[in-house]
Amino acid sequence: MRLRSPFLLAFTASLLVVVAAALLAGCSVGPDFARPDKPKAAGYTPEALAPQTASAAGDGGAAQAFIQGKDIPGQWWTLFHSAELNVLIDEALKANPDLDAAQASLRQARENLYAQQGGLFPTLTGNASAQQQRFSGVTFGQPGLNEVFGVTSASLNISYAPDIFGGVRRQVESQAAQAENQRSSSRPRT
Repeated sequence: MRLRSPFLLAFTASLLVVVAAALLAGCSVGPDFARPDKPKAAGYTPEALAPQTASAAGDGGAAQAFIQGKDIPGQWWTLFHSAELNVLIDEALKANPDLDAAQASLRQARENLYAQQGGLFPTLTGNASAQQQRFSGVTFGQPGLNEVFGVTSASLNISYAPDIFGGVRRQVESQAAQAENQRSSSRPRT
């Protein structure tokens, strides 16, 4: 059995400790995102709403009822069955440049998310080129020599950076949150 120097043993032991620490740190960097619990509020007001409003004399003065949990459609104005109101709102929506801008912002946020997700996958790059050159024998005193030479080259590059410490995943999560925020803030307020 060959004796090793104390320096070599200490260096090997410290190298193993550094490698083990790096591997363990790679497993624990960055907390995984968890959605917070929903608020425990039962409604928009601290006290319960009255089941009905007061009625008034005249057209449209009947008492109204609050129905909890009923789904209201995005085009809520159609519930009034008013053709004039429907036409007016359709004209307003068609002439509203803010809706086009909101949809463009939403598309941009989605594309940014897709671009960020690309960091999780390998990158493939390919190039090809071809050239031809005519060689004249006149330069060398051979007037009858006339040749064409061709050079073709191709390259393929595949690269991948492993996400050991989770930085790319955290950036993707951040971009997904920004896209979700853009989606929720882009909804038309109709």
